[in-house]
Amino acid sequence: MEERLISGILQRINLSALLISSPPGNGDLGRIFQRLAQNRINIEFVNKISLPSGHASALLCVDSKDIYSTLAHLEEIKRASSGMDISPLAGVAILSLFPHREHPIVSGIITQTFFSAHIPLLAMASSLSAISCVIHEDRLSEALSLLSKTFGLS
Repeated sequence: MEERLISGILQRINLSALLISSPPGNGDLGRIFQRLAQNRINIEFVNKISLPSGHASALLCVDSKDIYSTLAHLEEIKRASSGMDISPLAGVAILSLFPHREHPIVSGIITQTFFSAHIPLLAMASSLSAISCVIHEDRLSEALSLLSKTFGLS
């Protein structure tokens, strides 16, 4: 019997994404994480990148029911900042695939599957237990079908 590369897929829907960029050294992202936690807004996904220039970028996903309060908090932080930019994107979903850790090829297969089907991959992150992908929610059904077929899930 052939070993499966992944054992399952979890989906999270009704999310909104926020792409945040911030100039070097001003601590905006730390203030954002702290403010959202203090106001009990759960960050469903975060992928932060620090560029060699010192600029920081992050893609955050929050439940769509929290998007207006999240944006209000971010706008307060932005007013006190110099150069922070916020770009909201409604209607995203997260797919988390649970791979067998000894198969590092899984990320490449996911990326190629989405690329071949012209499904934009907005963000991708991995942890010890899962590889999570942020995509447009209107492509979720197609992505699930393709990944299930690709990885031999029923």
